[in-house]
Amino acid sequence: MRNDSYGVTLLTFRMGESENNLVRETLLFLTEEAQKLEMNEFLLIGGNAVIAYGVPRFTRDVDFVIPERVKNVWRSFLEDLGFQLIHGTQAFLQFEDQENSKPRVDLMVVDENTWEKLNARAYVLELGESISAEVAAPDHIIAMKLAACQSPHRRSDAIDWSDVVELTIRRGFDPENDQEFSDLVLRYGGELLLGKLVDEINSRKES
Repeated sequence: MRNDSYGVTLLTFRMGESENNLVRETLLFLTEEAQKLEMNEFLLIGGNAVIAYGVPRFTRDVDFVIPERVKNVWRSFLEDLGFQLIHGTQAFLQFEDQENSKPRVDLMVVDENTWEKLNARAYVLELGESISAEVAAPDHIIAMKLAACQSPHRRSDAIDWSDVVELTIRRGFDPENDQEFSDLVLRYGGELLLGKLVDEINSRKES
């Protein structure tokens, strides 16, 4: 696990006050309740993870990745807290608060091998109030975002590509000259998105 910490104040960027408080409070609440039950095998991903790495953007939900073996535990946990499953597949669970007072919670479910790779390189995110969570590494977030860009089921208003570009820039990744990062983009985004990312990064450098 990486020990770098990112303050929760980053969650205020480009969020309206009410939405920011609601997402932040729900993230704190779920993290604290899970840790009380010693449910420590989860990583923050999605919009909040992007924000944690310094990219100003808006988000209305909370996303975690979990290993498949705790999938049913997490479903029961969220249902006990008043969330209802509204969509589920082998790799994805989506929950809404039955009272509609909390943001949506999405769970990405991965196999043990994938989980071990994600967890081994997770960063610590300080949430405040003596509560911390773990967030997937920035290149792992980029891989997830690239995969989402390729999905035919992704919402047309999703900002996955913007997240890829901004994370690449802010974390100092070089898709043109860093072979390891280039291979990651190629694996999850294909040649088209690799070329697009190189062009966009070069364009930013020139401007």
